[in-house]
Amino acid sequence: MEKIQNILRRAGEDIHSGDLKNAEKLLNALKNEHPLSPDVARLWCMLARRIGKADTVPAYAAKIYAHVEGDVHKARWAQIMGTANFSLLNLEAAHANFTCALEHLIALIKAGKVPTKKKKPVTTENVFSSGKAEQLLWSTCAVLSSRGVQAFPYAGTLLGIIRSGALLPFDKDLDIAVWIESLDTCCTELEQHGWVRVKGGIDYSNYRDYVHSELGITLDVCALDRQDDKRIVGGFSLPDYPEEYQRVAAFPKFELIQRDTAFGKVWFPQRPEIILKAFYGDWRTPNPHWDTVISALNLEKFTLLVRCYAYYRLVHRWLSGDLSRAWGYALQIGIKDPDDGLALRCRQWLEKTMLHLDQDVPVWPQNRPQRRVFTRMVADLFHQGHINFLRAARALGTHLTVCVVSDERVLENKGKPSIMTQAERVAVVSACQYVDTVITDSPVNATVEFMQQNDFEIYTFASGSEQERAEKYKQCSDLPSSMVHELDYTAGISTSDLVTRIMGGAGR
Repeated sequence: MEKIQNILRRAGEDIHSGDLKNAEKLLNALKNEHPLSPDVARLWCMLARRIGKADTVPAYAAKIYAHVEGDVHKARWAQIMGTANFSLLNLEAAHANFTCALEHLIALIKAGKVPTKKKKPVTTENVFSSGKAEQLLWSTCAVLSSRGVQAFPYAGTLLGIIRSGALLPFDKDLDIAVWIESLDTCCTELEQHGWVRVKGGIDYSNYRDYVHSELGITLDVCALDRQDDKRIVGGFSLPDYPEEYQRVAAFPKFELIQRDTAFGKVWFPQRPEIILKAFYGDWRTPNPHWDTVISALNLEKFTLLVRCYAYYRLVHRWLSGDLSRAWGYALQIGIKDPDDGLALRCRQWLEKTMLHLDQDVPVWPQNRPQRRVFTRMVADLFHQGHINFLRAARALGTHLTVCVVSDERVLENKGKPSIMTQAERVAVVSACQYVDTVITDSPVNATVEFMQQNDFEIYTFASGSEQERAEKYKQCSDLPSSMVHELDYTAGISTSDLVTRIMGGAGR
């Protein structure tokens, strides 16, 4: 047994290092000697998909499935069969395999058992939190722009940039989109600038996967088709296959503009909220369980292809012991197809088990109507009056965005600098529980266009004097009265009062 494990370890190292010929030689010998060994079969199936022998995996995995005992083992081999059939585009067979795996997992959970949760690998650096991934995004988009390719942030990458001002820290890849007519040029340029095409998956006509040769960051390239003056279509396209083998996602028409970055000019959606709203609906509310491939609101149909993606990921998470994420996939399937009884049973059993294990059942954010509120403020020497104002502003809607004005604007408006710098003022406003988003730049005079571009419904302010009140109303004079809401000013406390106390030696 120890000898077999040593050979398996060497074969695994060969697969990861790219020496597939030697790995095949080692595993073929083991396979002939131990044809029903699950350990040998698992590694051989992994290798087969990389050496062009994926079509042999389903039959071999079926033999192991019949040989192993226990629901968890049978579920794993049903998953392997399903994954192989999925990659071969035998979708009906894949769906049957994934269904089989789920039935075994339900049987397992009924017996009071769950797969052991796999430990996440310890990583020394998160390239998405560190900024390296974002630098790579802009440098890549800048290169493509200089070559005449309009590549722009898309899907989860665009979501992070717009919602948080940075890439989502829990993201796993970069997403960019290009127009379908420039896809081949885009791919050629990527491969000349450090990106390596990832092969072995389904060969969609409008979608490519890449990995960066130095940083190991993956990149999804999605090609979009401008079908007419109102409709843009993306997704996964298999032209020679029927409708159930497609994933069609439609967007309203949007335009691109150029933006300056440290790496040069890049292309960017002029109104990114058009794309985000089509994908996510309420895109401003974070939902870590959301899966764009499956749950995108702009999917024209929940096809068999999309269902197989959903079932695969549901089984994968369940087998990994991640009951929370598995629940999320079961719920997403149910949202797309309320008549899917298997997904409903999976969710019910997962909920029951999580409650039994004292695990929190996730809360799925609802797509409730949003009422977004906007205001501008200095927020110098942050005090109770500011808190009262922000509490009342947030109560006007479901989301509050605050623009903390620049040091230059404070000096221009008040004739003297603020006590705290803009960065310091941003920090304290961001920490306020009533504030959802802080920005550092906006038009002094609010326009209907600015409000509509950001989906702001309410512009609010408070005034400490009649002069200030007149100035505030002047700044929003272009807005209809229904958009403007003046709030009460908290008397007895102001930044000037605090400065006076300090100058008077208060607290000494």
